[in-house]
Amino acid sequence: MRLVPRLRTKLQLFLLVESSFFMIGLAILFTLVSLVQPFWSFSRTVGVNHDIGSFGWVTFTADHYSGGVWSLTTILPYSSPAFSYSETARVAGNAYVLEVVYLVVLGLTLGLFRFEFSRKMPPANLLILSLVVLGVALFALFYPIVAIPGAATTDIGTFTVGGFWGSAEPSSGMTWSWGPGLGWWLLLVGVVLGVGGAVLPYLKSLRAMVPSATVMRPAP
Repeated sequence: MRLVPRLRTKLQLFLLVESSFFMIGLAILFTLVSLVQPFWSFSRTVGVNHDIGSFGWVTFTADHYSGGVWSLTTILPYSSPAFSYSETARVAGNAYVLEVVYLVVLGLTLGLFRFEFSRKMPPANLLILSLVVLGVALFALFYPIVAIPGAATTDIGTFTVGGFWGSAEPSSGMTWSWGPGLGWWLLLVGVVLGVGGAVLPYLKSLRAMVPSATVMRPAP
């Protein structure tokens, strides 16, 4: 009769690993897509003119509108002499590099979970692996939140950018607003999925360590 609990335990471990594999796979997909999306953007409105600037990995895209009608799109590499937001571009470039590092960590974790021995890893090793994924993920996610406002303030020079998203009216008739681009939101989804997929085996191993209750029957 001991065969049934063993089969049940192996089935639970298999489903656990497959669930983690699926979540980490989705995390890699979302993070990969975020690499080709703008990470942060701002808009500036002066009268009927409206400009939107978006920071990618190596290029800056500016869309110009006049009276609510699109008029021009300009794409500049960060190395262009005409580009004037060098500090913000540097932070955005670093953010994308951190995403690549996060992708590498996710890939290694995914490969590790595909091996048979990973299903027998002790909880301490699973905890270390979870903490590594968590640390890299949070650093990649929060680094631009901390660094971009100061860099953008240096580049703009006329007012203080008071956060990762917000708005300001530095002068009459001129309004600025800014916030995360689609790339950051996709990274957020990738972080939630990746961390969840890495932590799940550790939490399950803790649950497996809890001894099951034994029913005591009175002696006849």
